[in-house]
Amino acid sequence: MKRLGVLLLVLGAVMFAGCTTQPRVETDHQADFDFSSLKTFDVAETKQDSKESILISPFTLSHIHSALEGELAKRYQSAAAGAKPDFIVSYHVVIEEKIDPRSYDDLYGFGYYGRGYRYPRPLFYGAGTGLRVYNQGSLIIDIVDAKTGKPIWRGVSEKRLSRDMAPTQQREVLSRAVTEVIAQFPPVN
Repeated sequence: MKRLGVLLLVLGAVMFAGCTTQPRVETDHQADFDFSSLKTFDVAETKQDSKESILISPFTLSHIHSALEGELAKRYQSAAAGAKPDFIVSYHVVIEEKIDPRSYDDLYGFGYYGRGYRYPRPLFYGAGTGLRVYNQGSLIIDIVDAKTGKPIWRGVSEKRLSRDMAPTQQREVLSRAVTEVIAQFPPVN
């Protein structure tokens, strides 16, 4: 009986872990670049010049900047003041409203290929929730070769964000996203 309880607890934990929304990380890089030559870095200040980024708190952007510096400092040296780094890191945060593709309307119809009359769904089918709108947050980290000014690596993390997420919760999510994206740098060939 005790084993069954432990088994159910483990199974429940695995199922719960599978339901959490982990950020999805995608990377791309310049295939012929020698990433082993990189030793020093600098994190560029981000600009709030677009409509999407103006909604993001400057305190959150400062937090991302610090998180990037902290993660990169684990493997690289920060460039001394006035010295030219080997690579420059820039970052952008974009929050977009998206519609859940699993959402539906409360109408059903008759006819060929959706054409014809449409009727409200009867109440006994259950109350429909209608369209589900959510925020999709994307953290984009670009790494540029400081000598040439050309991009050499990009990492993107996307995560569904709750509308009622407090700024401190946003910062926690973004800190984890920074860690997960920078863990993919440099690329392994």
